[in-house]
Amino acid sequence: MREWSAPALPPRWSRSGQPPFVARRHEKAELESAWADVLAGASRAVFISGEPGVGKSRLVSTVGTALHACGALVLFGSCTPEYGEPFEPFDDPIRRLVDIMRAGDADPDLEESLILLERAFARHGAAALEGNGPSRLYDAVNDVIRAAARIHPMVLIIEDLHWADVTATRLLTRLIAAAQDSRMLVLGTFRHTPPDRSDALSDALTDLRRFEGVRRMELGPLSPTDIADYVSRCSDIDMAAAAGPAKVLHALTGGNPFLLRETWRLVVDLGRSPSGDEPSRILEVPASIRDVMRSRIDALDGHAISVLQLAALLGQRFDLREVLAVTELDESAALGAIDTATDAGLVDAPRAGGELHRFPHAIARQAFLDTIPGAETIRLHARIAQTLETMFPTAPRLAQRLAHHYVSARALGFSDAAVTYLTRSAEIAEGRLAYEDAGDLFERAADITGDPTERDALRLRAARSWTFTADFARARRLNELVMQFGNERQRLAAAIGFEEASWRPGLPGKPAVEALTNALAGVPVDDSDPLYLEAIAALSRATAFTGAARDAEALVAAAIESARRIGDDRVLARVLRASVCHSLRPVGLVERIRRAEELADLARPTGAEAFGASANFRSAAYYIVGDRNGRDQGERDLVEVRRRWGSYWDYWIECVRYGRVFAAGRLDDARSAIARVQAAEATFKSDATSGANSLQSFMVRRESGRLESIRALVSGSESPTTRWAPGLLALYTELGMVDPARRVLHWLLEHDEPGAHESADWPARLVFLVEAALWLSDAETAARLRPWMAEYSGLNLLSGYYIALFGSADRYLGQIDSLCGTENALERFDAALELDERSDAALHVAHTLAATAVHLHRREPASHRAAAYADRARAIAAPAGLVRVLRSLDAAGLSAGSFPDGLTAREAEVIRLVAAGMSNREIARRLSVSEHTAANHVRSILAKTGAANRTRAAAYARERGLA
Repeated sequence: MREWSAPALPPRWSRSGQPPFVARRHEKAELESAWADVLAGASRAVFISGEPGVGKSRLVSTVGTALHACGALVLFGSCTPEYGEPFEPFDDPIRRLVDIMRAGDADPDLEESLILLERAFARHGAAALEGNGPSRLYDAVNDVIRAAARIHPMVLIIEDLHWADVTATRLLTRLIAAAQDSRMLVLGTFRHTPPDRSDALSDALTDLRRFEGVRRMELGPLSPTDIADYVSRCSDIDMAAAAGPAKVLHALTGGNPFLLRETWRLVVDLGRSPSGDEPSRILEVPASIRDVMRSRIDALDGHAISVLQLAALLGQRFDLREVLAVTELDESAALGAIDTATDAGLVDAPRAGGELHRFPHAIARQAFLDTIPGAETIRLHARIAQTLETMFPTAPRLAQRLAHHYVSARALGFSDAAVTYLTRSAEIAEGRLAYEDAGDLFERAADITGDPTERDALRLRAARSWTFTADFARARRLNELVMQFGNERQRLAAAIGFEEASWRPGLPGKPAVEALTNALAGVPVDDSDPLYLEAIAALSRATAFTGAARDAEALVAAAIESARRIGDDRVLARVLRASVCHSLRPVGLVERIRRAEELADLARPTGAEAFGASANFRSAAYYIVGDRNGRDQGERDLVEVRRRWGSYWDYWIECVRYGRVFAAGRLDDARSAIARVQAAEATFKSDATSGANSLQSFMVRRESGRLESIRALVSGSESPTTRWAPGLLALYTELGMVDPARRVLHWLLEHDEPGAHESADWPARLVFLVEAALWLSDAETAARLRPWMAEYSGLNLLSGYYIALFGSADRYLGQIDSLCGTENALERFDAALELDERSDAALHVAHTLAATAVHLHRREPASHRAAAYADRARAIAAPAGLVRVLRSLDAAGLSAGSFPDGLTAREAEVIRLVAAGMSNREIARRLSVSEHTAANHVRSILAKTGAANRTRAAAYARERGLA
């Protein structure tokens, strides 16, 4: 890649006449140390906080200038308190970086990311980001930054982060998280005191604390010694002579650098020097920064003040052409006012072409804003808005600026204009995937408009945006308002949105059923109306979430048929999307898998988020039917959806990964996966719950034999009415509490309701009932439960979405048949083992082998086959720490045996897999070890058994009952 030149620094960083930079030696040293780490290959981020005027900007500009001189690529962005562009303050640095990479013949692998960023951060026009979600955009930013940092160490300076919106703070978090191995230093400044304190930024910084390279730095006031250094440099006197004036200035300014600078300017203007004697007689200095600025402003004439007031309303940076167009003064007078302010140090003039005038500090701008009477402020906002709208159609951030000014002027009758530009700003944010910004702006527009129809249309758009951000509670609240006040079709759309924001976080379906039923009653039946069909599909899904699966299927089947007649793939995709999320129950599962595959074919080419619903369902459904390839493809598709859309989909992919390692018997990895699931669930905001995580944790603890520690907390008298009774039963069973287990088992059977059999947690309920009956040797209850378990014959049992995985139902059927003395128990165990192995689930295989051994031992205590099955189970369970499997063997009297010719338990398992015809790679995958480890086991087996090759080893295994 050919060399590219770094962009110029902001001209104001090197303007002449700046006061000397003093003190901050420790802070500079810390930043220099961070840069040294960056040069060594690490990333670092330092967030600098302090009160207004404490010197945050001066510190980062000084350091940035020094690093730029040393060859660093320095990029700069800042936030504004008004409505900004999506992803401000990162928009300008990203544009510059994309231009730099384009100028340097970027890596072809980077092309997709560069195109996406060019579209997302285009200054004008629609973003054209169809098929992508926020996560893909964040990844594109990170791709380009990492690529640039490989070529050139970077410094990214972001100022005034306390004004950053949620979308920007989310990008900041993702950027720093992804840049841990990149040569990049991030410097951010922010105010941490009210009224500027930002909750969004505080949350982001709290999240970032987990990274080693992220630091916080708080700037305090200057000391008297620091001020003496300042006075010495400004007055060309030695430090001893400056000590007296410094003491006075410290008392007057409190060590605030901005107040010090302005006070010193006043000293110079008056031609006096403060001494240590009677400072109040020598110089009267106002007590606060605001008072200092007011005294400076009072020295200006009325014309100058009016021009600067307009400039302040236009922004921290302002275009002189806009000031001249808005002011009522003639051009000469207005320009004279700007010159006067510049001479007074209240405005910085441009130093290069394309630069704007600016206030030297946000404090200076705020001082002018504070001088404008309330009514005059409204009038000026109106005048600015009208002037910008008519005379500056290509001005930067025009929609956002007009929204700000018209909102501020709505008391003068500009509410319609405010709504127009708030909506336009929201649409820009929505088109650029800044959904938090879009939701907020749509809501603000809805609050202003006086048109009820427009209000509810805006609320619907806001709700959709909040749904994309996983703020489902906020989306439901807005949809509920529209259901209450909207027209008939708006109510129907709101009911659809309410259901969408209910099923995504897994809430009960009854409220959504009621909402959709009421909304549908208000519109005519029309199976050619896409909105009507979408409502029916949503109703079917909500109905399924109430447990009425058959009613749900009847509804969606009719909707699918109607959607096919319409011939619109988008309508069909929306209906199919609702249908596949109904249930993981056995009845109709194959048909739902077929629909999910059809949905994948429709959604995959466009990258639409609907693809996620298909991937989500397939990754679980294929586990249930034991199709490893289908499950793997579903997981890969889910990863791709997460890559593009992020946020909400993080939770589901982490659940899948938990399920994979749990079924493989990797319990330590499963515990880590639960922590990731919990972190991802936090994206559901107010809908996050701990119930699912509790069951996942219970499953891992019981398999690893770690429930004993809570025995002291369990009395045995707990009421099943105040707790989740199936979980209570499982706990009693695992702790060996006979009478409590029998009591809750019978209570559950007495209170059984058909609706419970349709719920997502029914597999767990059923398994816990069966396990209790088996452990209690209650053959009568086990026989009663058998028909319910038989519905799952040939399938794996999965409760919720990878919340509790139990493996093959046929294992439980075999155990019931063994307890009840029926003849086909072994047939059921064989079917279970075939499914467990096909599912690549070592934990399930170990349990089935152990259950088979217990069955054979029950029939014939001295059974050689029982011992062989037990040894195979131990060969899997012992290395993996599957304590529950080992205890089940011990409880049945199947003590650990020895293997022939000194084979270890692991080698016995490996030779069985060799006999099954598996390669080393397949063995490694089955046992969750490396291929190298599998090969070592095979070599050891050949040496110990004397077998010349794998064929003879397989024969050896069969001859000795190892296979």
